[in-house]
Amino acid sequence: MKKILLFTDSLGAGGAQHQLVGLAVFLQRAGYAVKVCTYYNFDFYKSILYENQVANELIPCADNSKKRILAVSKYFKRENPDWVIAYQETPSLLACVAKIMGRDYRLMVSERNTTQKIGMNERVRFFLYRWADAVVPNSYAQSDFLLSYYPWMKSKLTTISNFVDLERFDFSSKHRRKQPLIVVAASIWPPKNTVGLIQAVKILKDRRASFRIEWYGISDVYNDYLDQSKKLIKELELEDYINLLPKSKQIQEKYKECDYFCLPSFYEGTPNVICEAMSCGRPIICSKVCDNPVYVAEDENGFLFDPKSPVAIADTIQRALQISDEKYLSYCGKSREKAERLLSKKFFVDKYITIIEGR
Repeated sequence: MKKILLFTDSLGAGGAQHQLVGLAVFLQRAGYAVKVCTYYNFDFYKSILYENQVANELIPCADNSKKRILAVSKYFKRENPDWVIAYQETPSLLACVAKIMGRDYRLMVSERNTTQKIGMNERVRFFLYRWADAVVPNSYAQSDFLLSYYPWMKSKLTTISNFVDLERFDFSSKHRRKQPLIVVAASIWPPKNTVGLIQAVKILKDRRASFRIEWYGISDVYNDYLDQSKKLIKELELEDYINLLPKSKQIQEKYKECDYFCLPSFYEGTPNVICEAMSCGRPIICSKVCDNPVYVAEDENGFLFDPKSPVAIADTIQRALQISDEKYLSYCGKSREKAERLLSKKFFVDKYITIIEGR
């Protein structure tokens, strides 16, 4: 039985952590010996591991940045895994360094976002990927980017899109409210473009459009940007149109309650929240960036816009609000169909097992 360590920074409320926890459960069910290890003590997803009896552990002393490299290396030596699967940039870098220090395991690093530019951090990280046995982007956009800059990665690269729990995020058909509810689920920070959406809401208010937006994304970080966003809402008198709320553990219920799902971000990896909202059968309004058009198609299940233009965002939301009831219900059904075709657990875990078993 192969022993697999799944390594990331924490079990906080992020998309990468959600995917890693799901992968841990699926691999254990497939017969592997699995443990999840982290170096920060956040427990948003820990209950899922407990419920499924998946071992998880904080790496001793690794919360100290000065001791982290040595602590991780010692931990990997003690655990002696067959494979380490690292999610997110810093854990991937740490796993590469530990392997350079002589640790004997096969290593899979996972790219969870799309690189926007090559700076010093990227140069170091991608150089260290020479010690990885497999590089797994979760988006085709990132795979294309890596191949264009680092063609030597070709033999290591496998794109594995994220999964969606199609049972938890189940389909529910509904008729729109007279005042439609649009939900956003994303951290409130600059890449997710909260300010751009607020500016678009002001344009729609001036056009007398009828709608409400609930953005679930307040966390304990990026407080300056949150304060900037709240201030802008107040200055533009948009309190009746947009509400900024804490992240929710019951986000599937928020998808089902809403009429549309929106994500105005400047870039994405695989957009987890878009995929989840699709699975629940909601039309999607989102930026035309990265892999979003893989999942969202105009005149099929959603609407795409340029995130750099508040006017384009406003125009697209207005266009979505104005479709007929018949077309709205068709969009709902098409979203679920695409989710079932592209985002199943089996498709996801089988691709990881293919790498682990060298098939």
